[in-house]
Amino acid sequence: MARDKVLSRSLILKNAKKEFLKKGFEKASMRTIASLSGLTVGAIYRHFTSKDALFEALVQPTLEGAVNLFKIELELASKKLKDINMKDGSYIESPDANVGVLKMLDYIYDNYDDFVLMFRCGQGTKYENIQEFFVDMEVEGSKVYIEAMEACGLVKNPFTETELHIFCTMSMTPLFEVINHKYDYEEAVKMVKVMSYGQYWAWNKICLLGNSRQDLPSNKFEASKEFERNELAGMGDDIETG
Repeated sequence: MARDKVLSRSLILKNAKKEFLKKGFEKASMRTIASLSGLTVGAIYRHFTSKDALFEALVQPTLEGAVNLFKIELELASKKLKDINMKDGSYIESPDANVGVLKMLDYIYDNYDDFVLMFRCGQGTKYENIQEFFVDMEVEGSKVYIEAMEACGLVKNPFTETELHIFCTMSMTPLFEVINHKYDYEEAVKMVKVMSYGQYWAWNKICLLGNSRQDLPSNKFEASKEFERNELAGMGDDIETG
């Protein structure tokens, strides 16, 4: 009897995933899930108290795994601060700089359907704002990381709350894009590496070196003139080395 109960639960989850992926939570039918499983609707409710509970059973373990992975990588990154000289930009050139995001990318591909359920099929559930949940998690993790950097005397120009939220949104966007579009894995790895390098460079430039805000042009005209100056300087370097 116990074995039959386990098999029934497994079958319900399998067919519920199909139904939710096809129609989304709000339009998914418990009757359809029951029919696909060869069970009555009442039998499903003996395993899951509601449609919400059924959806949660599918995605919550994967979400908890992602949160745990994030916490582990944050702890590892904080421990490495003692051995890394961020002042000269060595961190962004380190081969370990994007290890954490690549591990998360692998986790997403290993559990891709579950992430699609959360991000694209969860309207009407407690997961409907899952993207903001991940951004907030990145923000809180970044604050912990910034505190660790401050303790090492590495922060010259800390982000404001608004800047940090926007920056963390930018940091998470490549992973959101992967979930929404499911790029070929190798293509996704290349994209994430490029974006990660750019983000770490910006982090290093703004937060650690502390000179970027003063260097920013105040309007379009100044931005255009700054671009021209940089182009001319580059041409001069080419002439000298030519």
